Amino acid sequence: MNYMQGFPRGRFAAVVAIVSAFACVAPILRAQDGDAERPAGCYLAGGLDALEHGDLGLAEREFRGAVKASSGLPEARENLAITLAREGKLEEAVAEFGRILADRPDWPEANYNLGLVLSQQNDLPGAEQHFRRALKLNPAYFEALNSLGLNLQKQGNATEAAEEFRAAIKANPQYSDARNNLGQLLAGEGETDAAIGEFREIIEMQPDFSEARLNLGSALWKKHELEGAEYEFRIAAGQGNAEAQMRLGALLGEEGRTEEALVAQRKAVDLLPQDAEAHFLLGGGLQESGDLPGAAQEFRQAAKLDPTWVDAQLNLGIALRQLGDLQGALETLRNAAKLNSSSTDIHYQLGFTLHRTGQLAEAEAELRRAIALQADNGQAYYILGQTLEQLGKHEDSVAAFAEVERLHHASADYAQAVTQYNLGMQELGKGDLNASRDAFKAALTKWPNLAQAHTNLGGVLLKLGDVKGAIGQLRSAIDLNPDEARAYFNLSLALGKDGDPGGAKNALERARQLDPQIEVPETQANP
Repeated sequence: MNYMQGFPRGRFAAVVAIVSAFACVAPILRAQDGDAERPAGCYLAGGLDALEHGDLGLAEREFRGAVKASSGLPEARENLAITLAREGKLEEAVAEFGRILADRPDWPEANYNLGLVLSQQNDLPGAEQHFRRALKLNPAYFEALNSLGLNLQKQGNATEAAEEFRAAIKANPQYSDARNNLGQLLAGEGETDAAIGEFREIIEMQPDFSEARLNLGSALWKKHELEGAEYEFRIAAGQGNAEAQMRLGALLGEEGRTEEALVAQRKAVDLLPQDAEAHFLLGGGLQESGDLPGAAQEFRQAAKLDPTWVDAQLNLGIALRQLGDLQGALETLRNAAKLNSSSTDIHYQLGFTLHRTGQLAEAEAELRRAIALQADNGQAYYILGQTLEQLGKHEDSVAAFAEVERLHHASADYAQAVTQYNLGMQELGKGDLNASRDAFKAALTKWPNLAQAHTNLGGVLLKLGDVKGAIGQLRSAIDLNPDEARAYFNLSLALGKDGDPGGAKNALERARQLDPQIEVPETQANP
């Protein structure tokens, strides 16, 4: 029986307690503190029973009793060492395995288990040494071959790792863990078709191996075989694999199936409430659907669960700015910049937010940092041009805007975005809302900062009845261009339909402050 989970996808070797060697006259009962001395076999039985019930503290006490009563019975020491590892007492576990191997250096399972504990301590060379010792003693030890493969993979030796995984499969063709690890390694090395073959073979042998289905879905997604990927994610999620539920939500979101994506992402959060990525993906889905308060809440939770995750801080900062909380956005984006000072997007977003708050000198510095990291960042040049003009640096501003024009002319993505934008306007003029929606979305895929496309997509979504989606697009348009009266006007219409009369009133007032004569349709014609 395998009691212990050790190195990822490697389990401690189970130890058979030789209870029959020691008389245990009374029926085996759950042991309690203060019990009288008992035969070693009773302690062993009590420890195994405690493990079955998940009581690691009691198991440790029982196995210590067995060690004492038997003057160091190796099986008692082995079970004690494994239990210490399960409790996270890794130093004590290493010391106990050391005592075992001092007496029995030729015990393959003890060498293997010590390798697992050293792996948990990230002592990869030490772990490798003991895995190889176990294999020298038992060359067909397929679990050790698998764990050695994982060890070598962690050390950056993919070629030898693959050889060990294949040796484990040869030793036991039914050993799905090694085949799954091989598939993951191949996928990571870009051998996607070979990886898919390994995952499919696992599923043929073991259809309920949900991790293999998860990995197969990921590989198919990488090949843009979305229907097959969705099928595998759904099966794995139905088998209780929470990560598959999370990947399903991400896939559906990428396909633009926002409502289905949100259902899947909410399920993932329910299954993995302490998983930062699950909250982050739900935040992205809510942001796409127009629920910025909900998105900010999820991004905040992701950042709380993993304070070092830069993307969570970045997306939270953007969401807060779109909600109008400029100070909160600044604080969050500054935190992101501390975590990663070499991200052009963070410096751009921070510079943009500083520009919005009127802190122009700091905005200039951040935007120049963004440009230094990415010389073709046209949007950073654009905001820099505005900032320099406001600072009275007219010649520098002209030069920045000239660079924007040069970059736009040189950018195939920008050219395609403009083409799609113009197509969207044509389809809108013909009254084909679905075609215009698709064209505006295509434009934003190529150039996400095209404010007019956000404004018009918001208007089209509003006409199609997707009020939440419209709100999201219009807030994005306003975030990119805070002086766009049409976006505020359309937002007031959307908020009114969404049951937010206060927000609708504020948006309409802002629209009329910017353009007292505004009475416009839900889309704008200006390219």
